[in-house]
Amino acid sequence: MTDKPNYEFSHEVDLTKISKDGRDYRLGADASACKRIAERLGVPSVEALSGEIHIAVTRKAIFTRGSVQGRLTRACVVSLEEMSEIVDDTFEIEFVRCADDAPTEEDSAENWHQPEAHHGTVFDIGELLVQQFSLALDPFPRKPGAVSLAQTYGTEALSSPFSVLQGKIDKTEEKQ
Repeated sequence: MTDKPNYEFSHEVDLTKISKDGRDYRLGADASACKRIAERLGVPSVEALSGEIHIAVTRKAIFTRGSVQGRLTRACVVSLEEMSEIVDDTFEIEFVRCADDAPTEEDSAENWHQPEAHHGTVFDIGELLVQQFSLALDPFPRKPGAVSLAQTYGTEALSSPFSVLQGKIDKTEEKQ
């Protein structure tokens, strides 16, 4: 038997109790969950995380759509100073339902567009919300007006890569 993962923000729903018309959920992470999420994401802090999820289930698929909102503190990629970031994003994801013993295809370039497989009758919408939150983060957070460390401590930019050679070659050599 496989051990169940211990997610930072878990809210499991029983898929057998959800119809094809679906059901709506509103989730919000408490301070303890926000702290664990910050550790997972490698950021100084997550101050808030909430979202709304609509989940609908058929025999063969799980359809999810929703929104995620959050506020966190990150390090600026330019100056390394802490900065605040606000997340407000929407998502729509389809999962294929598989029997617990059914093999799933490995991720590859050929099947990147295929829906993700889901095994079992329990679905963790809290974990889904955390994943969507992490995907919505700015990949290169930059604090407004930040001056890069390279600009502060680096050498002056050269106008040309060949500027360093200027004056090194004696142009007065006689041509033979």
